[in-house]
Amino acid sequence: MRDAIPYPDEAAKERSITAILDAGVPEPRQSFWGFLADVFHFEWLPIVGFQAVALLLAGLYLYGASKDLKYLPVFIPLFILAAVPALFQGQYFGTSEMEAVTRSSGAKIVLAKLVLAGAADLICMTMLLWLEVRLTGSVRDLGRMILYCLVPYLVCMTVLLHLIRSGRKNGMTLAIVASLGSCLFWRISSRIVPGLYELSAVGVWFAAFTVFSAFFAREICLLIKANKEGRMYGTVV
Repeated sequence: MRDAIPYPDEAAKERSITAILDAGVPEPRQSFWGFLADVFHFEWLPIVGFQAVALLLAGLYLYGASKDLKYLPVFIPLFILAAVPALFQGQYFGTSEMEAVTRSSGAKIVLAKLVLAGAADLICMTMLLWLEVRLTGSVRDLGRMILYCLVPYLVCMTVLLHLIRSGRKNGMTLAIVASLGSCLFWRISSRIVPGLYELSAVGVWFAAFTVFSAFFAREICLLIKANKEGRMYGTVV
């Protein structure tokens, strides 16, 4: 056994490990905004493309409906629906476990996509409000218009974030159903309860805005906390 390679003792292994670690150069941490730019590079086309289609549909219908404000909430869930494929990619393709062990946490990935989707939503809703103001020829009802946009948006977004956090494998399907169901709900309510869209019902809308803002803020706080701790937002089922 003269040619056998001698097995290093524990002290030699420790010295080797220490030398390797000392020689290594730590990789600089990427800022969130740098990571956001990387995500934008890959995700901007599906997010912006679907948002543009939703905005076109909403604009054409509202242009035909002219001064009727009660149709405004019907189309807001479509903007959330447009972001569903990007936000649920990990769960749909079964890569959530891979995201959980990568350099960037699952929460960071969701937060970056949510920022991009939220920015696109804000632009689309602003354009819808501008169109409605031009059609009505007055800014007198602008406060109501904003509530008609924000309440359906907060409801759908809160449900969407809860589904992401639950880690359900059918989360994308449920998010799509919830978004389309919300469109249907607001459409039916505009016919069955037209008084809900009168000036006297603004208090109801403001109360709903307050309640769902709290729910939405809770989900955002959980997401930010998970991002700071470098872990997933929710669980993997």
